[in-house]
Amino acid sequence: MFTHIFRFLSTSVLSAIVFYSLLWPTRIAAEPLGVKQSASIPIIRQFGDSITYGYGYVQCYGTPGICMGTTINGGQIQQCMTCAVYMWGGGYRGWMTELALQPSNQFGFATVGYQCGGSYTSQWQTNSMSHDGYPGFRTDQLVPIAMLPSVASITLVHAGTNDFAQGKSVDWATQNLTQIVKNLIQQSGNGTIYVAKIVRFMKPAASCTKCTDNTVLNPLVKTYNEWIDQKLANAIGTKFSNQVVIVDMYDALTLATDYSFDGVHPSPAGYQKMACSWIRAIKKMPSLPENPCSGFTFGETKSQTIPSESDLQKSLPQPEFMNRILQGKLKGASDF
Repeated sequence: MFTHIFRFLSTSVLSAIVFYSLLWPTRIAAEPLGVKQSASIPIIRQFGDSITYGYGYVQCYGTPGICMGTTINGGQIQQCMTCAVYMWGGGYRGWMTELALQPSNQFGFATVGYQCGGSYTSQWQTNSMSHDGYPGFRTDQLVPIAMLPSVASITLVHAGTNDFAQGKSVDWATQNLTQIVKNLIQQSGNGTIYVAKIVRFMKPAASCTKCTDNTVLNPLVKTYNEWIDQKLANAIGTKFSNQVVIVDMYDALTLATDYSFDGVHPSPAGYQKMACSWIRAIKKMPSLPENPCSGFTFGETKSQTIPSESDLQKSLPQPEFMNRILQGKLKGASDF
């Protein structure tokens, strides 16, 4: 009884924090609290769907947050409130925080966004928990969110997975992605938009008999990624093409161990590769999709922030619930 009350109060307090962050997007740093933030560090907006949120590497024991509808500046946001805060998680965002906390990597950053769900202990402790990752969202649903005000100097975009899972075409996704990037450029001024060639689908684990095998959609993913690589710059116009950088995530995550049991969302190892790939691009290091974490130091955090196999099995929602998220069938708190 006491445990349930504690969890309810914790969720209520954290939900209030997230609500106020909607009203005042905050410049926050991946540095321990009390450390003066450097004015020269980049401000990063992590933008996308559940892969940005961090599914597959968020310890929520069955329910990844309470979602509600919130209207801001005419754009509809499905706000996913944080669940309890644990010792690991955050998807690639969490690994970016861990990399930033290692001085040898010489990489610091600040984050902005309209929600904090899916973030874990170190992200809350360092105020790097804000982001714009919305589970189940297609590219068309992300278009209005890209119009929300932002002070980001860098935006990381990984979007399109749900379009194909929900039966949309490559043309549909590319048109919306073009508008997303245009909107983000409009909001960021001279900021740089890093756009991912999205991760592939992997066969789900044999033990997950109720998981959908989405590998049949990989030809669509490849065509979409080829368009991003070859045509996105022209689609947004040569005036702004120098503000767009393409990052290869498709060739960075190629192993079954890079994925959670559902075959859609990365595992801790996969999210780690994503974090390294983003940082390599930001630091203008040579692209190295086959070994993106080469040259980076994780220190003790590498072992501390990888959960046990039993914890991983509890961290992702059950297949039926996961499929509803992927199909965009969750509408609000009443669905939980």
